[in-house]
Amino acid sequence: MPTPKLRLPLPGFALRLIGHSADLLAGLGWKSPMRSTALRALADGIAGDPTDWEKADGPACRSLREVLADTPATVQERWFARSYLLLPLILTTLALFWLASGFIGLWQFEAARLVLTERGMGSGAAGVYVAVGIGLDLLLGTLVLFRRGVKVACLGMVAVTLGYLAAGTVLAPDLWMDPLGPFVKTLPAAVLALVPLALMGNR
Repeated sequence: MPTPKLRLPLPGFALRLIGHSADLLAGLGWKSPMRSTALRALADGIAGDPTDWEKADGPACRSLREVLADTPATVQERWFARSYLLLPLILTTLALFWLASGFIGLWQFEAARLVLTERGMGSGAAGVYVAVGIGLDLLLGTLVLFRRGVKVACLGMVAVTLGYLAAGTVLAPDLWMDPLGPFVKTLPAAVLALVPLALMGNR
């Protein structure tokens, strides 16, 4: 078995913190293999007497290291392992992105409405448009935190982004050329929302 390129030893309190954090996330539907019960089982190890097994002509018991050495990871397994570690980061990023968008819009409500009224939309219609957008942002940012809501949330993020761009192209096409790129930057966010759809699944 190849020697690991990097080892990250963790003190006991860090592992306990990870376990308790995973326990809390289980309430949102995320059944992490790093929950406190699993970590305690790993720490206790497995003990047993293989004598009777060997007398019955069973294959010799081997250590975990020996088993892993005989079954090296394939490219597909390495991809899965890396993707599995990225999935929580992706979901957290999406949640923060959409929640931040909603709260900033709520905080800068008048400024957001002004962007539309300056381009000919009525004040009332602009307020409704901004309020609906804020509500959708907050809803999707919250929904993606729940295991059962990820699929709906990610599909909703893509649909809402495309809706924003379509409406924005009609109402404020000049924002496509804005130096800060408010429209252009939404495209990578929509693509990122597709990633959890490909990675989700318990089996």
